[in-house]
Amino acid sequence: MSGPRVRGMLCDLDGVVYRGDHACDGAVEGLVSAREAGVRLLFMTNNASRTPEDVAAHISSLGLPTRPSEVLTASQVGARALAERHERGQVRLDEGQVVLAVGGEGVGTALTEEGLPWVSAAQVRDRASTDRPLHVAAVLQGYGASVCVGDLTEAVYAVRAGAAWVATNDDATLPTARGLAVGNGSLVAAVANATGSRPEVVGKPHAPAYRMALSRLEIPLEECLMLGDRLDTDIAGAVAVGMRSALVLTGVSTAEEAAAANPHERPDHVAARIPDLAHLWSAS
Repeated sequence: MSGPRVRGMLCDLDGVVYRGDHACDGAVEGLVSAREAGVRLLFMTNNASRTPEDVAAHISSLGLPTRPSEVLTASQVGARALAERHERGQVRLDEGQVVLAVGGEGVGTALTEEGLPWVSAAQVRDRASTDRPLHVAAVLQGYGASVCVGDLTEAVYAVRAGAAWVATNDDATLPTARGLAVGNGSLVAAVANATGSRPEVVGKPHAPAYRMALSRLEIPLEECLMLGDRLDTDIAGAVAVGMRSALVLTGVSTAEEAAAANPHERPDHVAARIPDLAHLWSAS
């Protein structure tokens, strides 16, 4: 085993823990063994549409009991980034100024958790022609299956008017049972094209997601492992922050791609299934 025994693990979800409603081969077995060895798990997702409670319930339904506190969504990372900007005085959210939440339920829920006032695009639109328009100081944009052109248009208006802009992630596509669908990155690109601006992106592979995850685990970096199925997000982000990483072959990236990857996306370990990595957390 290279490095200290693993005591904390960041786990991607789709392609690592599950695919749709079904657990990936060996995922539950492997993660149960890690827990039994004393490893603390934190599940990370760039999908901003669901709340931690939703995600935890999904994982639990597969046979791996999980608490919402063991889930970190990109929406939570984005909301924290805006809260920190507010605390530093870089974004003012007083005197009636609000955050425009674009995306699924998880976006608004994360803003509420941080105590930030937020509104939907529909609320902004409904008040725009009245004598009491809403003043949008920031935009938090994440994925939502029902996001429409009207939502993106309100984001464009706000960003062009000077609102701070944070995107949960920039994944161009989203895996579904029918194939790859439009991801948040494609919707972010639409707003970027209409504004000439670029958002702060906080989800994997960007550093804010890993910093927040490591602060949750409270375990030294050298004793943590990133477990993922994509070289360009999970593994690249881990490499960038100096964390060990393992690629499992139950998702997107292949062993051949891992072998040919540039150093910035090259995992420390490659395994067909999570149980094949048990030596990293076993005491023996």
